[in-house]
Amino acid sequence: MRRSVLLSCALLVFALAGANAEDGDLDSLINSLFTSSPGTIIATSTAAPAPTSPPIGTQAACLPGQRCVQRYLCTNDSTSGAGLIDIRFDNDNPCVNYLAGCCYEEDIISSPPTVPVLDNPTCGKRNPDGIGFRITGAKDESEYGEFPWMIAVLKQEQALGQVVNVFQCGGSLIHPSVVLTASHCVQNKSPAQLKIRAGEWDTQTKNEVFPHQDRQVVDIVVHPDYYKGGLYNDIALLFLESPLKLDEGIQTVCLPPPNAKFDLQRCFVSGWGKDVFGKTGSYQAILKKVELPVVPNTQCQTALRSTRLGPKFVLHNSFMCAGGEIGKDACKGDGGSPLVCPIQGSAQSYHQTGIVSWGIGCGEETPGVYTDVASFRNWIDQQMQSRHFDASSYTLS
Repeated sequence: MRRSVLLSCALLVFALAGANAEDGDLDSLINSLFTSSPGTIIATSTAAPAPTSPPIGTQAACLPGQRCVQRYLCTNDSTSGAGLIDIRFDNDNPCVNYLAGCCYEEDIISSPPTVPVLDNPTCGKRNPDGIGFRITGAKDESEYGEFPWMIAVLKQEQALGQVVNVFQCGGSLIHPSVVLTASHCVQNKSPAQLKIRAGEWDTQTKNEVFPHQDRQVVDIVVHPDYYKGGLYNDIALLFLESPLKLDEGIQTVCLPPPNAKFDLQRCFVSGWGKDVFGKTGSYQAILKKVELPVVPNTQCQTALRSTRLGPKFVLHNSFMCAGGEIGKDACKGDGGSPLVCPIQGSAQSYHQTGIVSWGIGCGEETPGVYTDVASFRNWIDQQMQSRHFDASSYTLS
C-alpha cells in the first residue's frame, strides 16, 4: 500500500474506469482527476449500529466459556477496548473482526459506554491518540476519532429494491448543522438525494466504540462563481435537517481568518480516497491521513506548467497547493475532504486551510490543488449569518 489517502468502501465497490484526457483539454483533464466518482456503497442501513450486535467470529476459537464480542462490551482489561488493537488482523486474535475479542460470559456487559456529549466544545481539536483505543500495525490509517470533523457525503439510490448510500465525497463539519465540501461533489444534486455521516472510521464494521450519526441534507449552497471547467471557487455548504450531537468523536473544525497563508507548514489531509490514480488504484475502508507541506502558489504554478497543462497555465487565485512528495497525496475519491494545518500556540488545534479539489495524478512530485478556504471565510460567514448561525462553532475561542 502506498502512503496516500484512500476512499471508503464498506459492502461493495463498483469498477471505476480511469478516464484519459487529451493534452490541452483542461476541462476533461480536471474531470478525470480528483473529482470523485460515485459508485461505492458504504452502508445499506440508515440506522446507527445497535449497541450490542451478535457475537463476532468463531466461538470455537475462544476458550471454553468465552465468546467473541466487541471489546468495549467486556469488563476484562485484557480484552477491553482500551489499549492497543492490531488492525492488521493479528493471527493471535481468534475473532474475525479486529475490534472484537474473546470474553468470558460473566464479563460481558449489556450496555455500551455512554457517549460523552460535549457541553462547550472547542473547534479543531484533533485526537492524535484516538478515542478508547490505539491501533497498531497501521501505515497511514488515522486513529479512531483522530479527525472528529471528518464527514462522508452520501447519495441515496435505489438498488435491488432497497435504498443504499453511495459515497459521493468527503466533507468537514463546521457547525452541528453545516458541512463544508467541494462544489464539484454536489452541484446539480437535489438535497433530497444527499445525506451525511459523521463519526465514521472503518466503513466495513459497526464495532467502533460509538455509533455514527446520519443527517439528511435540506439545502445545498454552491458558490455563485463556481466554474466547472476549471473548478474555480470549488466550495459548497450543506445545511442539515437537524443538528448533530457533538461528542468526542464528532466535533467541528476551525476555519482560518480571511486571507491567512500557511506556506511551508506541514498539514494533514484525511479522507477515504484511492491509493494510486487509475484502474490499478484500490479503495480501502479505514479513514486515512497523510502529512503534506503547503506549497506557495508561485512554486505550485511552476510545477503545474511542467505537466501536460503546459507553460501558459495560470493557477486561479481561489486555489492553494500542498504535497509534491513522492507517494504522499490525496487522490481520486478524496474530493471535498479537508486539509488541516496546526494553529500556532494552541496544542492539537487545527484550522481547515484547504478542500481537496484536483491534481495531476497522485503521489507524484507535482503538488495537489486545493480550494483556499481562507479566501472564502467572508463568504462562509455571510451564508451562515443569513441562516441565523454564528461563527463561534468554527472560531477558536
